[in-house]
Amino acid sequence: MERIADKLIVLACCAVPLALLGTSPVSVGALLVALACAFLAELLPGRASVAPAVACCLVALALPVGAAFVALPVYDLARRAPGLAVAAAVPPLAGLWRGALAPDVAAAALGAGVIAVVLARRTARTLADRAANLRQADDLRERELALEARNRDLLDAQDYEVRLATLSERARIAREIHDNVGHLLTRAVVQAEAYRVAHAGEPVAQGLAAVADTVRAALDEVRASVHDLRDDACDLSVQVRSVVEHACAGTPLAPSVRVEAGEAPAAVASCLTAVVREAVSNVLRHADARHVSVELVEHPALWRLTVSDDGRGGAGHGDGSGMGLASMEERVRALGGTFRAGPGERGGWTVFASVPRGKETVTFARSRGEA
Repeated sequence: MERIADKLIVLACCAVPLALLGTSPVSVGALLVALACAFLAELLPGRASVAPAVACCLVALALPVGAAFVALPVYDLARRAPGLAVAAAVPPLAGLWRGALAPDVAAAALGAGVIAVVLARRTARTLADRAANLRQADDLRERELALEARNRDLLDAQDYEVRLATLSERARIAREIHDNVGHLLTRAVVQAEAYRVAHAGEPVAQGLAAVADTVRAALDEVRASVHDLRDDACDLSVQVRSVVEHACAGTPLAPSVRVEAGEAPAAVASCLTAVVREAVSNVLRHADARHVSVELVEHPALWRLTVSDDGRGGAGHGDGSGMGLASMEERVRALGGTFRAGPGERGGWTVFASVPRGKETVTFARSRGEA
């Protein structure tokens, strides 16, 4: 748009030599040819836009009247080839030297040419500065987005570490309560029952029975608290990432983990993390792989786990009859899930497991004392 405005200004400057020449058909025709060449240059890409301006200058050498309107092609020459812009002064000077152009017409043409050069260079600098500003703004925005992404990653990593530490501490407290307080209370119940039997028929027996019932109730509360703490520790995202990080630490295997799942029953979390641990361990032992991908997604009806590598496929994992694969399948089948393991579509080895959501998950967990 800036160049169009500049050319309209140069066209207005060409009105001075036109007025000095008069509005004869030849002079008007020469102006129209120069105008057509000027706007044709806007349609041609790159340096090809110089061709109409050069052609117009050559015509001006042959037709002295055309030299009066050389300012229009001078604008495009100054924009694309500044060296040729100086040569564009030759047609008016040649016309003046041959006497084909009056001095005032030649002076007006040269003055319009100078204005065209000034406008062309000014607009070129303006457009270049604008493009540089846009590039700088894009670079700054790109850096800003990169910093925002980095900050999000750092915050996510911080949240992950805090969550992992919190869950680990809860699991440790649950173990301590179960192994120490729970055993002490169980021993107290056994001792109270033993004393009650030993003093059967005596008045103290009723008191010992009450003590045993109270300690047994306390033991039940401790067990409930332990189960609550353990259930709080079943964050699939944290556990799966922790398992993969610990398994791949200090090895050349590069892991990528994508977990779209949150809290899960203890049985489900134990099953899926065990499958991940065994699958990644198999990759390290057998696959000779450079990369392993772990993907766990929670759907409304099931949890879906996929572990794949870029190793040797079936040649690295044998015929699929190993104890590790059998153990993984048993765990998944016990929860009513589906398990498959075999060569991947793009090579390597793929382990797939899905565990349904529903009553069977809770039933299994309770049967093992994990819910």
